[in-house]
Amino acid sequence: MTFATSITLLRILLVPLFAAALLYHQEYHSEGYQGNEWYYAAVLLFAVAAFSDGIDGWIARHFNQKSHLGRILDPVADKLLLVTGIVLLGTVGVAGKGRLPLWYPVLVVSRDLILVAGTLLIGTFLHHYHFVKPHWTGKVSTFFQIAVVLLGLLMPGNPATRPVLWASGLMTLISMTVYLMQGWQLLHTSSYGEPTRN
Repeated sequence: MTFATSITLLRILLVPLFAAALLYHQEYHSEGYQGNEWYYAAVLLFAVAAFSDGIDGWIARHFNQKSHLGRILDPVADKLLLVTGIVLLGTVGVAGKGRLPLWYPVLVVSRDLILVAGTLLIGTFLHHYHFVKPHWTGKVSTFFQIAVVLLGLLMPGNPATRPVLWASGLMTLISMTVYLMQGWQLLHTSSYGEPTRN
């Protein structure tokens, strides 16, 4: 296992620690405790996990540590961190400061579940799972989701964050539509016996 992959695994391990810190902050405040130690711990853990995403990629590129395992684990680690943050900030929030509107985590999780289901469906019919090329709308959507989690942690409930929230929701819908259209096109092409592109 390469050092870059080890950092990716560390990022995955930081996800439950981040979740636990945010949940402990909520629990202690519900019991009347006004300290913010667990909140600061959650912010720090998320920051370290997010920073490690750039570090492992840089190490893999500059020290020739790219691996098949790393290519699989890196997007998994990113998605775990983002979805965990979005779901917690949209349901539990930051105690005493606010939370994201509930429609946002519902939208993000629904999009991911639909895309996973589509991947399995088309993989079953076409007998491979590397059928959708990354699209720029997906990358922009991820960027906005990261911004929403950061703002949800640092400025929860602040009206100034709404434009970013709505932009993220719009890009999430657009990216889902683009990927669904790609999947539908592949199914349609396959039904007529034409060759598919990997």
